Amino acid sequence: MLEFMLALPLLILLIYGTIEVARLVFIFSSVANASRQAARYGSGAGEINNVAFYQDCDAIREVADKSAYVVDFDEVNITYDRGVNQNGTQIPIANVDPNPESDACPIEDDIIRNGDRIIVRVSANYQPILTIIPIKPIKVVSASARTFLISIPIVGSALPSGFSAETSTPSRTPTSISFTDVPTILPSFTSTFIPASGNTPVNVTPANTLPPTSTLYPSNTPLPTQTASITPTPISCTGLSGVSHGPLFITRSYMEMDIINNSGHRLSTAQIYLEWNHDTGHKNGDDPTLRLRQITLDSQIWDGDIQTPSAYITAFYPFIPIGESTIRFLFNQSYDLTDGTERIVINISTPGCTNYPVDSRN
Repeated sequence: MLEFMLALPLLILLIYGTIEVARLVFIFSSVANASRQAARYGSGAGEINNVAFYQDCDAIREVADKSAYVVDFDEVNITYDRGVNQNGTQIPIANVDPNPESDACPIEDDIIRNGDRIIVRVSANYQPILTIIPIKPIKVVSASARTFLISIPIVGSALPSGFSAETSTPSRTPTSISFTDVPTILPSFTSTFIPASGNTPVNVTPANTLPPTSTLYPSNTPLPTQTASITPTPISCTGLSGVSHGPLFITRSYMEMDIINNSGHRLSTAQIYLEWNHDTGHKNGDDPTLRLRQITLDSQIWDGDIQTPSAYITAFYPFIPIGESTIRFLFNQSYDLTDGTERIVINISTPGCTNYPVDSRN
């Protein structure tokens, strides 16, 4: 009894210490899992009820709360940045605090672009079950970041094939033949009567006249005229006789690129895609943003007003003329600062060149 009495406090202390360490590890694991699951949800592509995943703050916090069964979180902070540089330093977004201790959700559409990150920071407090132990509450914190996309350019990679215009060739019409029948002439008979006197009878020889042979007279129908078929003309968008482009230039408020069409045919476009530094491209004045206002290609003009990091231009499918032409994008202010995202992609819809991309990065 004496030995048990001496060993019992140490045994109770050991068991209680094991329980507290297990609780601390469990809280840390719950916080780390919650931040990871919430960041994964916020980086999803698409929308729910016209709200992007990275902007749905309530749903992100709900995912974090549901990932823990026992632990109650004190804070779930959501913020954004543009990733890190080679030194591991965060690249901030204009007017957004990238510090995980701040909360910047929801964020506006016009300052987000492809490659940005969502950062979710979850915190919870650990406190011993028995307050008789002099241990102060410990704050357990975990932050997770994931890159998200807001638009994905899709370009075709199929090899071009030959193309020829459809030609209607008349089918041969059968010629009907009419017959002209000649009436048949019945044979006539000539008879010599035998006299009643005993004279020598005279043989009666009928004169048989055979009916004439029917002759077929076809109507004269001209033969159909043979029309030579059109030789297919292949349209190639690759090689020296295909479609190429010059370098991408930025001058004043223009972004432009030359297109060289050596296919010998006027080509039509299926889609135009553009990326630009929409939020910090202009360095003078109070407004650093750039809005796309106009596109021109061989006297074909599109007018609009877009301020996003990338855009598919809708309702504008210009023709690409034979030879050299220039596609030009006009912004509302001078394009002063580039960020490496500048890109022009033009997909061709002409059969034989379908989905062939004219990409400024290739």
